[in-house]
Amino acid sequence: MDLQNVELDEETKSAIAQQFNEQLEAKLNEETAGLKAKVDELLGEKKRVQQEREEARMQAKAEAEEKAKRENDYKQLFEAQKQESDTLRATIEKMNANLQKTQITAEAGKIASQLTKDTQRAELLSEKISQRLTIVDGELRVTDESGQLTVSSPEELANTVRSKYQFLVDGTQASGGGAARSDGRAEERPKQISRSEFDALSHVQRAEFFKSGGNVFDE
Repeated sequence: MDLQNVELDEETKSAIAQQFNEQLEAKLNEETAGLKAKVDELLGEKKRVQQEREEARMQAKAEAEEKAKRENDYKQLFEAQKQESDTLRATIEKMNANLQKTQITAEAGKIASQLTKDTQRAELLSEKISQRLTIVDGELRVTDESGQLTVSSPEELANTVRSKYQFLVDGTQASGGGAARSDGRAEERPKQISRSEFDALSHVQRAEFFKSGGNVFDE
């Protein structure tokens, strides 16, 4: 049926137009709702991905901070242990040095007391003897004047000191035969040393030497 030439009244046209508009609006609403749902779905997916990325970033940051904290704790612990170890080692070394010094001083004092009963002379001799003693592997050893180890014994060192510092050793100032003066007393001869030997003495030793009546001769 050809409706092209069909004439409709205004009411019918209006009804048809309204019906068409309603169907068109319903169709548009349906399509719009579908598009909106799709957009909401895409926005939700985007939000989820962003949230997952943010959570992953925060987790990675937290792990990095925790790792740095652990490494820092380990570093601080290591440094604290190292400092404690260094302090303990320094304390032990100081104790060993003091112990060695005490051993050397005691041995030097022992040797000096065998050479003289005079306190001041013994102190001077002990100082000289100490310079020739050292501790190696817990054993008392004798060195030469340059500090090199020798095979000499403490007794041999005592003889060397007795010979070198006769003016500080008891009995070495007297004459060999103990010759008697006319008044019956033993005559003492002043000890003589060379100028180079005298120059090698300290101020205290020089004073003690002259006090004991020593003389210096030029070589």
